[in-house]
Amino acid sequence: MMAGNPGPIYQESTGGKNAKWLWLLIALIIVGALVFAFARGIGPFGQFKKGSTLVEESPAPESVVASPMPEATSGANIDKAAVRIRILNGSGKAGVASAAKDYIEGKGYKVTSLGNADNYDFAQTVVKIKDSLSNIKNVLVSDLSDKYSVTVSSIPLEASDSADVEVTLGAK
Repeated sequence: MMAGNPGPIYQESTGGKNAKWLWLLIALIIVGALVFAFARGIGPFGQFKKGSTLVEESPAPESVVASPMPEATSGANIDKAAVRIRILNGSGKAGVASAAKDYIEGKGYKVTSLGNADNYDFAQTVVKIKDSLSNIKNVLVSDLSDKYSVTVSSIPLEASDSADVEVTLGAK
């Protein structure tokens, strides 16, 4: 047998200070991640991103007119980079707006904002253009028709709108 008491095998913590700092650090990391996601418009915060607007338009057949196939030579004098485009997801599929942004910017246009449409019932991609920029309609429709089934809305964007063109992506 051993002589004397060897003491406890484990040692108790001397206080809860370390645990409090750990919980504070965890809370700060979570708050920081939420702020980052909000600032970048990631996840559910995408609809709150600055510059993104939700549009109150219902895809009524009488307000959409099928556009004719444009002439290939009509885009020779248009500065595509000067056109500000807003892309709205009207299909309900995740990531569609981001993929369209890459595609449209690859065609030389400038996408200024992404967002969700007020509903996901859009069968086709609907394009709304300001009246003052109707000269780009044929070129834009031609560029989008390579990948999307496009119709042009008979209702133009308001002159005061921050975007020149609004592209609401549909299921096709």
